[in-house]
Amino acid sequence: MPKDTRISAPSKGNRLLVVGAHADDETFGCGGTIALEASLGAEVTVCCLTGTPTRHRELRAACKILGAKVVADEGEDFALSVRGVSDRLIPLIRRIKPNIIITHSSLDYHPDHTIVHKAVLRAAEWAGHATLEREKAWRPRRLLCMEINNLFPAPTLFVDISEIADLKRQAIISFRSQMEKTEGYYLSFNMQKAQLRGLQADCEFAEAFMEMPLPFHGPFYAPPPKMSTVFY
Repeated sequence: MPKDTRISAPSKGNRLLVVGAHADDETFGCGGTIALEASLGAEVTVCCLTGTPTRHRELRAACKILGAKVVADEGEDFALSVRGVSDRLIPLIRRIKPNIIITHSSLDYHPDHTIVHKAVLRAAEWAGHATLEREKAWRPRRLLCMEINNLFPAPTLFVDISEIADLKRQAIISFRSQMEKTEGYYLSFNMQKAQLRGLQADCEFAEAFMEMPLPFHGPFYAPPPKMSTVFY
């Protein structure tokens, strides 16, 4: 069992891209990790693929607390496609040049989440494919899946967010429309989830991830970027 799984400091030069289907997914799944990395000097961008003006205002308020930039697309739930999302993400990955991408897992029950998972895997691979536009190709070093609604049976990584847990709590509360709709369920669930993962990781609060391998199919890819720091 890892005792200290947080990102080592300082993280200057790290760039994180967090891709979520809905406004609040990033905060519920990895808000503590976002805040931690931002506090250590990393550049964090959150990409939200659906939402209304109200949900996006809440998203920007939450990300201001966490220290992340926002790229938000308006769109309806249950209307995403793998090809549409991946085509949207490939130029974004090449522009932001993230060292680490965090997104949904394939284990979540929500169909939008599983579609985004598949789309990010596709986009992360093809953004680094150098057969076309070689000068723009960018291959992230790591791809991590966050847990939103369904807990991972066997996480491969914990990040200790104990020092920054209150920022995660404040960011969750920023989603007032969701707090009112669920009578506070999301706040209770996500903070208790962080406490459970902290118990497993031998700290007060933690977030759990599963790492996905990025395949190589031949000499077609940009090399992965060098990182100033890595996850333990």
